[in-house]
Amino acid sequence: MIDKKSLAYDLTALGIKKGDCVMLHSSLSALGFVEGGADTVVDAFMHAIGPEGTLVTPAFTRGAWFSRLAMDDCSMDCVGETCPSQSRSNEGAIPNAVLKRQGRIRGCHPTHSWVAYGKHAKYICKDTYKCQTLCGKGTAFEKVVELDGCIVTLGVMVNTVTFWHYLEDVLELPYLGYYHPAERHLSYCTDGRRIQYEFPGVMQEVVRAVGLLKEGRVGKSKSGIMRAREFRRFMATIVNDDPYCFIVRPPDRTCDNLAVDAMNKGAAMIRAYETNPIDIDEIDLPILPNKKTAQETVREDCPAFAGWHEAGGKSYSLCRANDRHPELFRNGGIFNKCGKTTCGYCPWHLKFPVE
Repeated sequence: MIDKKSLAYDLTALGIKKGDCVMLHSSLSALGFVEGGADTVVDAFMHAIGPEGTLVTPAFTRGAWFSRLAMDDCSMDCVGETCPSQSRSNEGAIPNAVLKRQGRIRGCHPTHSWVAYGKHAKYICKDTYKCQTLCGKGTAFEKVVELDGCIVTLGVMVNTVTFWHYLEDVLELPYLGYYHPAERHLSYCTDGRRIQYEFPGVMQEVVRAVGLLKEGRVGKSKSGIMRAREFRRFMATIVNDDPYCFIVRPPDRTCDNLAVDAMNKGAAMIRAYETNPIDIDEIDLPILPNKKTAQETVREDCPAFAGWHEAGGKSYSLCRANDRHPELFRNGGIFNKCGKTTCGYCPWHLKFPVE
């Protein structure tokens, strides 16, 4: 039987300290049978961090793939410090248990709100309606770093960590996808496939190899903890070394195996962090291509080219190495598997320009 006392002990052994601000990504089922379910897990965290600590979990709802980019009870014009929505989260039982707590605070975002419980809950969540993107400046990510908090993967891998998007938003990296201004919603990575989603094991091994991830048992799960400031430093280092490090594409003209690029990028991340770690204020990126001025072209010689396909009376060129496009995936079939071609500013073709 797994109870609050044993869970709290495991969390402390993992590295959670009194007063910590914990950004939690979780799977209740991975813990085994917990007496009292998700509420017991929340109680265990609050016991581990104490009255000076704060628990933060994603309260995300349906996201960019639905017709209305908002929670069911969201008015879309709310400008309150915090969000009054009672909509359930799609992130599992533990976030929904936090949402039911008296005194919890929810940040105001139509699709990607966060819920916080504890001493700094209001500070973390207030005024997020002012943030222009999901994960950039002013969001919960910056607040957790400011509070010297930690990121906990409870029974899940690091591919679930939303913090990966933080520097992408802040730096406006050129491969970012479709932006919905009214909903402040950014669909990530239509110019490639995200390495942590396609090859989660690669990223798990990378953060473990550089000493960023400390792992241990919580209940029956294999869980992990990363300090938020160290994680931001790691991300700053690898983005500065390669602005396209988070996405994978065919590594050469004759290879369509994305795993080769994923493993090469993982090795480069390790080398960069072990050689010259930097922080966010030290980033010095090269001049990157601008989507607005990039030449629109289709490279049918690319191994990732997926052909021309008809939908809604139009013909679209698709790419196997690009993530699905939110406006096209509703057509089903190949549109739910491939993204639109972006050859004019594709990072792979930047290495192999048209002769």
